[in-house]
Amino acid sequence: MLLNVIASDAMLSVLFIILSYLIGSIPFGIVLGKGICHIDIREHGSKNIGSTNAIRVLGKKVGFLVFFCDVFKGMAVIILLKILATAGIWQTPIEYFFYGAAAIIGHCFSIFLDFKGGKAVATSLGVVLILTPIPAIACLIIFVIILYATGYVSLASTGATITVIATTWILYGCGSEASGFWNYFIAKPTILVAVLYSILSLLIIFKHFKNYKRLLNGTESNFKKKKLEQKSSNS
Repeated sequence: MLLNVIASDAMLSVLFIILSYLIGSIPFGIVLGKGICHIDIREHGSKNIGSTNAIRVLGKKVGFLVFFCDVFKGMAVIILLKILATAGIWQTPIEYFFYGAAAIIGHCFSIFLDFKGGKAVATSLGVVLILTPIPAIACLIIFVIILYATGYVSLASTGATITVIATTWILYGCGSEASGFWNYFIAKPTILVAVLYSILSLLIIFKHFKNYKRLLNGTESNFKKKKLEQKSSNS
């Protein structure tokens, strides 16, 4: 009887991981780009399917819609499972992070794009936001500061990624055992989550290696320079 329960829980976990991967694989940059703007962003800008290129190519409104959809991809299955757990229907036997990781892998290696994809910064943010909001909020603040100061999204993303690692380990050392509402914000993450966040962050940094080369060569796209160029061309 016990073995049957364990087997059914394991099977359900696998099915939810597959579902999360499939949701993560949806290339919203391409879907919304073609559906709304009739543009394939793989043929423009950096040719990346992520929200940064979407904002550049498709404009702010559609680009930010892509961003929010990519963020939600990382949260979708975790939210569903938390609802099931709260209702007492089913409790996952593994860390929620693994479902988020499946969505991140889906974004990076989409089954709909011959296992190619983006850098998963927005999707990773969704996972961190639903599991540990303090690191997510901290990384957003750092992202905005660095982007405003330098104009480089790649540098801002790297700074935000490092911030997630640092704040997660700080929470691990100083986090509270609080219950209820505050537990969501200041709860101490498990050592496994802290390690997995670190591995995820290294993956994101690895996906930015081409950007670092362009930064060194002085060819990396810069939002500040583009704004100045647009102002000078309009005047």
